[in-house]
Amino acid sequence: MGNHTISPRQFMYLVILFTVGSSILIIPTPTAAMAKQDAWLSVLLPVSAGTLIIWFLSTFGRQLENKTFVEAAIFAFGNWFGRLLSFFYLSFIFILGALVLRNIGDFMTTQIMPDTPLQFTHILFLLVVIFGARQGLEVIGRSSEIFIPWIFLLLFFLFFSISPQINLDNLQPILGGGIKPILSSSLTYLGTPLLEMVIFLMVFPYVKEKKKAGRAWILGALIGGLILTLVTLFSVLVMGSDLTALNAYPSYELAKKINLAGFLEGVEIIVAIIWMLTIFFKLVIIYFACSLGTANFLNMEDYRPLLLPTGMGMVVLSIVAYPDVAYFEAFLGETWFLYALTHGMLLPLIIWAGFMIKRAHTESS
Repeated sequence: MGNHTISPRQFMYLVILFTVGSSILIIPTPTAAMAKQDAWLSVLLPVSAGTLIIWFLSTFGRQLENKTFVEAAIFAFGNWFGRLLSFFYLSFIFILGALVLRNIGDFMTTQIMPDTPLQFTHILFLLVVIFGARQGLEVIGRSSEIFIPWIFLLLFFLFFSISPQINLDNLQPILGGGIKPILSSSLTYLGTPLLEMVIFLMVFPYVKEKKKAGRAWILGALIGGLILTLVTLFSVLVMGSDLTALNAYPSYELAKKINLAGFLEGVEIIVAIIWMLTIFFKLVIIYFACSLGTANFLNMEDYRPLLLPTGMGMVVLSIVAYPDVAYFEAFLGETWFLYALTHGMLLPLIIWAGFMIKRAHTESS
């Protein structure tokens, strides 16, 4: 499919950027609200457990024989039922894309440009995403190689600059509420972003050296999870669990507290570049997967004609999806995990079972 081939290293970078994505904005708040000072443990714990999820998805991806998830569903269950399952999968991607777009819109209009209409922010940001998706996966992968060192550099700058304000007492007492709040809040991280990585089954067929790609997927998820663990840990160490839970964007609030020798202040907008870059890459991956999957669904050879109509629908849904940030946080804590579990684990298991049975039947005949 033209310029849609990437290396395992580029794939790993995309997984890191997808994992950090919007999660760096939204994960610390609900985890701190439930697990208090142990919020960082509720991120660290599912990072290791989520390795099993990524292992299953990467193993499934290697067995698809260069078929995308949608193509595998149609192959396994036929045109009607296979397309029905694909419709649910594509709906999940489309809804996730609208929610991520709304995340960046809410962040920009509440923290950086409060007088800018939400619709304008969505349309402007999505135009850049459409341009990126139109260039193809190879360009997206090469772009990740350019931006990933800068993101790591800015993260190091954040952690280094804020370290003088660390208060270790904010972590006391460790496991003060027991293990139950940690397990409950860890579901937030499992839902966002681990189970969302089922989207990469639309990208995996275009990664060279599938065995290395599987390891790159796992390693990328671990690195991204470690970054989110550190962001949550520093938020609790500097602001405490109560302030972290009260702030809609604690990681951005953390950057506001940077004060080196009384002269380096007000640099949070520089650190906000991290969030915008990672959210851009997450959204462009979602957008590419949604457009490519829809093209597979409709038996189209090229996904590019679908980019603009998909974007129009995504902008509308992003505006009507939820009324405010408080509603989204409630949705994230109460509903999203089960929704993501259905599409990120149950649906792949069904497709995997049907695909293996159909392949065995085809080979035997």
